[in-house]
Amino acid sequence: MTSSNPVSARHALSSPGWPEVAVALITYVTLVVTLSVLWMLRIPDEQAALRGIFGMAMNGIVGCIALLAAYLIRIRNLSAFGFRETTARWLLIGAVFGVAAFFLSLLIEHIYFSFITEANTQADFQAAAKAGLFSLLVLVFSGAILTPFGEEVVFRGVIANALNRYGAWAGIVGSALIFAAVHGPSVIFFNAFMAGILTGYLFRKTDSVWPGLVTHVVYNAIWLVVYGYQ
Repeated sequence: MTSSNPVSARHALSSPGWPEVAVALITYVTLVVTLSVLWMLRIPDEQAALRGIFGMAMNGIVGCIALLAAYLIRIRNLSAFGFRETTARWLLIGAVFGVAAFFLSLLIEHIYFSFITEANTQADFQAAAKAGLFSLLVLVFSGAILTPFGEEVVFRGVIANALNRYGAWAGIVGSALIFAAVHGPSVIFFNAFMAGILTGYLFRKTDSVWPGLVTHVVYNAIWLVVYGYQ
């Protein structure tokens, strides 16, 4: 059976599809749950800083493993997963989006906490930020570099990439919803959805993970420094 749309047909052959999405998501979620149960939840409250650093680093490492699993299925070409060159202009736009994402998160949290009260889900990260300069530097590396990289290569490089063949709504909004869902039911869901919209848009416009990664890095870095010292 052939596609009546030659562009869609070429995209289907050269870009990730449902097999890559399924393998990446199953690998990602399985590893996150397994590592959380086997290690993270076993770290005592006295070592909350270590728990915060591990929680951040885990997302990045697991994301890289999930990308590798998707890569090994059929399309063994990293450029097909968004590892493509982009322009300085789009990288700058990505940085501006990162700053905008931080201020949008403030608005989201203000509205959210006007109606809902929930426990502080960021206590471990705050503990890590306040545990000394070395701990802060490790937290920033894991949370503002490693985690964004691992999440972007999976949720944009694989998932948004595959969904883009169905249009902007599927590629941008659909991948953002999946990204938000794996962050769990809290205010982080809405922040992740917002960030996913911005990075999904950048990926759709550029076919490259790098502008969205810059957005994610800038957003997480500001968030870790500002919220870590609250």
